[in-house]
Amino acid sequence: MTQLSHDPAERLRGRLKIFLFCRVLVASFFLGALALMYLGSGEDRYTVSINLLLLAITFTYGLTILSAVILLRVKRLRAFAYLQVSFDIVLTTAVIFVTGGGDSPFGFLYSLVVIYAAILLSTPGAIVAASTSSIGYAALVGLLNSGFVARPDYPFRPDPPDLQFALRFATTNATFFIIAFLAGSLVRRLHHTERLLEESEAERDQLATLQETLARNIGSALITTDADGGITSLNQTAEDLAGARAAAILGKDIGAIFAPLRHTAAGRMQFLQSSSSVQPTEFTHRSDDGRELSLRCAAVPLRDTYQNQIGVLYIIQDITALRHLEERLRAETQDAALAEELAEADASSNDELTGSSPEICRVRSMIEKAARADATLLISGESGTGKELVARAVHARSARRDRPFVAVNCGAIPANLIESELFGHVKGAFTGAVAARSGLFRTADGGTIFLDEIGDLPLPLQVKLLRVLQERSFTPVGADVHVTVDVRVIAATNRRLAEEVQAGRFREDLFYRLHVLTVELPPLRDRRQDIPLLIRRVLRQFGELHGKSQQRLSVGAARRLQEYRYPGNVRELENIIEHAVALCDGETIHEPHLPDYVLSKPKEPQPEPLPIPVIQQVVPDAAALSGAADNLDDNLAAYEKTILLRALSEAGGVKKRAAELLGINYRSFRHRLQKYGLSESAAP
Repeated sequence: MTQLSHDPAERLRGRLKIFLFCRVLVASFFLGALALMYLGSGEDRYTVSINLLLLAITFTYGLTILSAVILLRVKRLRAFAYLQVSFDIVLTTAVIFVTGGGDSPFGFLYSLVVIYAAILLSTPGAIVAASTSSIGYAALVGLLNSGFVARPDYPFRPDPPDLQFALRFATTNATFFIIAFLAGSLVRRLHHTERLLEESEAERDQLATLQETLARNIGSALITTDADGGITSLNQTAEDLAGARAAAILGKDIGAIFAPLRHTAAGRMQFLQSSSSVQPTEFTHRSDDGRELSLRCAAVPLRDTYQNQIGVLYIIQDITALRHLEERLRAETQDAALAEELAEADASSNDELTGSSPEICRVRSMIEKAARADATLLISGESGTGKELVARAVHARSARRDRPFVAVNCGAIPANLIESELFGHVKGAFTGAVAARSGLFRTADGGTIFLDEIGDLPLPLQVKLLRVLQERSFTPVGADVHVTVDVRVIAATNRRLAEEVQAGRFREDLFYRLHVLTVELPPLRDRRQDIPLLIRRVLRQFGELHGKSQQRLSVGAARRLQEYRYPGNVRELENIIEHAVALCDGETIHEPHLPDYVLSKPKEPQPEPLPIPVIQQVVPDAAALSGAADNLDDNLAAYEKTILLRALSEAGGVKKRAAELLGINYRSFRHRLQKYGLSESAAP
């Protein structure tokens, strides 16, 4: 495309060049036509001096060439343009003079001059040209008709002036001005369009420069492909990741360079029909030097002005260093927490299970045995006993420790989405499936998937899970191909699956598939000697979280915590301690800092409590409250439910606000709502 100049003078200079060239063409054509029509030797023709004709042609060409030379150096271009228009009017008048005067067929040449003037000088120039042409034409006709100028020997006898001649004369002159206004209006629009085109080209150049700069300095690989997946462009970063130069990559299918991005033609068309970008995905790519790179890819459809799909833009980031940093930070954090827990508990365990009771020791022993095997593991126990901690401990000690660990809460996923979440789906498999999803089983490929609350899995999904356990393969929702995975399954439940099988709510064959290795986690009330160690760990954790330094419990507060039954197990203990830390302003937590439901529970006959090493300096406190009530657990549950409903009412149904009013964290509050079936009545 021709680059338009942004300087008005240069634009006028360019138009003048075109104008001079057109003059040569028109002069050659019409002077040649004049020679053919009127310079013959027939009896009905007249003879004009050939020398005069040649002189006129030579003069016209010579002046045009001279004007073209002067045009390169002239400064006052508008005055120069007016001179050129004036010369053309004079030349046109001469042509009309020798070809019939008022009856000449070449009167339209004035219109061409007016149009040229409009192009060069816009509407004012066109009006000046029309006025000058009208004056010249009228003067010529008047002089010829009055006899002041001798008529040439025309081959026909001109008619004497009459009304028809006068109308034709007036119409011709009026035409000059009509053409001037029309040409001026058209030229104004053309100039406006030209300016818009210049602005568009300037914006395009800026965008091209910006695109080039971004592509060179963005730090991510940018790859564009056509609708068939063939690579059309890429930046330097993409060349480095691919390990080849652009010349060797262009035209190849992107799946040949990055295998995880390979997809069929049908899948590619489904992607192109999507109105939004595909969800970013992460995959592993092995470079030419043998390094295993972690890459994150986002893909965006490319469309033309008419919204036709023309290709895809892939943005690929190398997140290998970030993943290594995350793993190192995670390892350091886990090591620090583990070292602290070991020091506090004075134990030699290397897991996140706090305690030294025989029950916990048996669990640790089972973890070590289960980690050495690769069989399916079923973890059972009440909510809050640490089933996910056990699953993570088994994975961390297994041969799959360097592969993904994916935790799934089967009870928290809607029944109509759980199959898609676990096994993935193809785009368009169901309403709302605007993009393909790989599924959590494929995410965990090579590692471990933890299926928490397996007892809540719908019966149809139990059949599909059974097949995965048997054949290590499944079919994504809406797909027609099987996917094979290498995943260790660890399941957990707070239900008694044997009773669920008898009730017909759980498949017997799946139960036995899961019941290969089992770990039964004891509730916290059955391992009370671990409570002091747990309290100490949680005190330090929430003290740092809230910027406080509570490290001690009063005798009464320690007794209450030691005697409480903890229906929510370790999770409930954490919530109680966080509640107390948030309310306490000193260094010692007293009974009033504990939740009311802990204080209202009467003491139960208990064996002699074990020593509480967590208390460094015992502060005397009032004796613990005691009492008895019928059906105590129901009363406490009703009381706690009343408190939750009151808090929700004061917070306008907003869960987070209600949790703040009660002085507990949002996670604890949500757990309590789920416990009493109140989740659906509150907003997040």
